[in-house]
Amino acid sequence: MVTIEELVRKAKSGDKNSMDSIIAKFSCFIIKKACKYNIPSYDFDDLVQHGYLSVIKAVKLYKIGKGSFTTYCTNSIVNNFNALLKGQIKHFREIQDEGVLSIQPYDFTLEDEVIAFDQSEKIKFSLNKLQDIEMKVIKSVYMEGRTLKETAEILNIKYRHAIEIKKSALNKLKKYMK
Repeated sequence: MVTIEELVRKAKSGDKNSMDSIIAKFSCFIIKKACKYNIPSYDFDDLVQHGYLSVIKAVKLYKIGKGSFTTYCTNSIVNNFNALLKGQIKHFREIQDEGVLSIQPYDFTLEDEVIAFDQSEKIKFSLNKLQDIEMKVIKSVYMEGRTLKETAEILNIKYRHAIEIKKSALNKLKKYMK
């Protein structure tokens, strides 16, 4: 099994498959975080794409062997969403405010944006493969911010069944995202 550090090292040297693998590892986290933000002029897909761009930037700026990449990347995603919320990132060309992470700014390339767009399309495709009940549970929990208990009550299903549906849906999404 390839470690996240090895994937980062390969992605830094230009391996697109490694970059895709890293992005896929953070997809669920990005979706969950994107659902929690309501930023004027940004829809859910825009926020997810910003999350992917944050992962790409984190890979480019991460110093290998210096702490945990997972922690660095999740902090980068959250910081970029917060900066976006505060209006510190421009809408079309995302440049991190130096004060947020105390690092040099990174200009996104066209390749970065294409990768983020490709991942966004993979999520849409994957979500469309889910059964109706699975989609309702995922949408309710991750996109509308409800608890699983609230979701079960709304859908008139047992809580335990909602847990199984959510687990099954997440496993399918993970499979489709590979």
